[in-house]
Amino acid sequence: MANTEFYRSIAGLIKQGETSQAISDLSAFLDHSPEDATAMSLLGSAYLQKGDTENALACFEKGVAAHPNSDAAHAELGFAAMKVGNKQKAVQALETATILNPAFYQAWCFLEQLHYDTENFVAAIHAAQQAETCDPFEGDYKSLQAAMRSDDKATAEKIARSILQRCPGHPRAAFVLAHLAGTIGAHEESVKILKHGLEHHPANIHVRRALVQAFEEIGAYLPAIFEAETLTRIQPDYRNWLILSRVQGHIGRQDLALEAAEKSAACLDKHDTELGKVDLLRGHALKILGRRAESEAAYHACLKNTPGNGAGWWGLADLKNYMFSAKEIAQMETLANKNEDAAQRSQTAFALGKAYENMSNYAASFRWYKLANTIRPDVTFDQNENQHFVQQLKAHFNADMLKIQAEPQPNGPTPIFILGLPRSGSTLIEQILASHSQIEGTMELTTLPKLERRISIHASRQFKEKYPASLAKFSAADLSRFGQIYSDETAPYRTDKAYFIDKLPPNYERIGLIHKIMPHAIIIDARRHPLDCGLSAYKQHFAAGHDWSYRLSDTGCYYNGYLDIMDHWDALLPGKVMCVHYEDIVHTTEATVRAVLDHVGVGFEENCLKFFENKRAVRTASSEQVRQPIYTKAISHWRNFEDHLSPLKKSLGAKTMERFSRFIPQ
Repeated sequence: MANTEFYRSIAGLIKQGETSQAISDLSAFLDHSPEDATAMSLLGSAYLQKGDTENALACFEKGVAAHPNSDAAHAELGFAAMKVGNKQKAVQALETATILNPAFYQAWCFLEQLHYDTENFVAAIHAAQQAETCDPFEGDYKSLQAAMRSDDKATAEKIARSILQRCPGHPRAAFVLAHLAGTIGAHEESVKILKHGLEHHPANIHVRRALVQAFEEIGAYLPAIFEAETLTRIQPDYRNWLILSRVQGHIGRQDLALEAAEKSAACLDKHDTELGKVDLLRGHALKILGRRAESEAAYHACLKNTPGNGAGWWGLADLKNYMFSAKEIAQMETLANKNEDAAQRSQTAFALGKAYENMSNYAASFRWYKLANTIRPDVTFDQNENQHFVQQLKAHFNADMLKIQAEPQPNGPTPIFILGLPRSGSTLIEQILASHSQIEGTMELTTLPKLERRISIHASRQFKEKYPASLAKFSAADLSRFGQIYSDETAPYRTDKAYFIDKLPPNYERIGLIHKIMPHAIIIDARRHPLDCGLSAYKQHFAAGHDWSYRLSDTGCYYNGYLDIMDHWDALLPGKVMCVHYEDIVHTTEATVRAVLDHVGVGFEENCLKFFENKRAVRTASSEQVRQPIYTKAISHWRNFEDHLSPLKKSLGAKTMERFSRFIPQ
């Protein structure tokens, strides 16, 4: 009891910073009790806090010598060596501690950090796995899992926060808490939680993969690439190379995306069914790069390795002019008629629709397109909600709202926003402009919607008001700052040209935001006859979003909403947006191209008429089409399916149809 009180008194002195007194008292005590392990440990701690690392390590060495079978003595030496930067001694001591006590959780955690710092990644991962097997919070974690299984998110969050409070950076608690944050759109919070977890557990693969995904959610692609590259260094397996391939593609680095996909494939046995996923990714990358024959080969490899993979069939069909053999059509029909995975069936049915369309069998083609759209899973579109959104946008972005703009204008090149609806010729306009010497072609950038989301969150916290009404609260200086953020965050996609293209069709909803934060921006609306545009969207399997495109009546509603919004911008901002009709590009190509270049403010260049010779990577569904000269067969293509388009015509209405009457051949 007396010794216990003495130890408590010494610990208090050390805590208060009175290390000299603690050292004096401990030295006197050890003169009489030289084998006292607790006193020796406290003396080492006192020296360590005082900054006398030599004497500190000497004390812990004496503790180990006196008690060689004590896991605690070895661990204390290891912790001390780690603190003073002697990593080799730290590893030796902590490994001895785990040999003596394989369930020594904290020792495994520190070994994970040490091995990671010295790039001994195999040992670091092993230490992380061993720590998990002896997790002192296993009971809490099981309760956390039970709460998640029962969808009791409040309880799950409470348990996770409790674990993290007691054990900072606890990987499994951090992973779950970050996941919960992501479910409510708090992706920035997810990043914060996961980064803190990796500070303590840098070799945890699951946490780092989750961090890559969280960065992707907020559009922070460069940090996502850094973390993905780190994953491939820590554990260069097929999945991590696949993740790197995906994130490289986000910023248009298709050559690096392909390289990572190839490395992913190299990690797999030739009979591994996972190889099909890699083949699919390779096919997409090769298609974007314009390497048609290799792309086809990759899709065929995907189908060979995963015979039931509808995505492989759609990959071939999305090349637009691939001619399927009778054998391939039979294989697709067998797969599409199976009552199995709806997503795979849907993609296969889309491919069959295209196969029969290319053979001019339009009746059979539409039957398959209709099936594909009907069984497409996870589609949610509410016409009333969409109409409400349109009316709210028009109400909030009024003349008063639009008066205040960024001042000064952001530094950097001038953005050219090409927007509208998908399948309206936006990629063609992009390819034409990107063939000009002063204009940079990029890709479908998500920078603006990601920025809009952050502005919305910031405004909600600062003004307690929802976006877009809250946008009116920002000063000109605030708006300039947002514009500069956009310019800075698009820098990775650009070189040094005076203009760059941001082609993301749904940005038509954000013209008011563009006007306020980037007054100098150039805006082009790519527009196409609603029946051709609607049908083309109906025939397209989109990877995500565009839920309005899977029912013809929804498509008509959405198209009318788009027109309503564009009419609103034209009324409030006359001359701000140039509307370019796809049909005009086809019928009066040079005149239309000259007019577009005049709107941008650059001189005419002949290369813009030879856009199909441009070898740049193209990521959209039109990638193959813009690699060939202008053709007319896509105009009024809807007539081939006219008998089936009544729901679209009815939804569009006579007023909308009349607006496009000049594009209908008499």
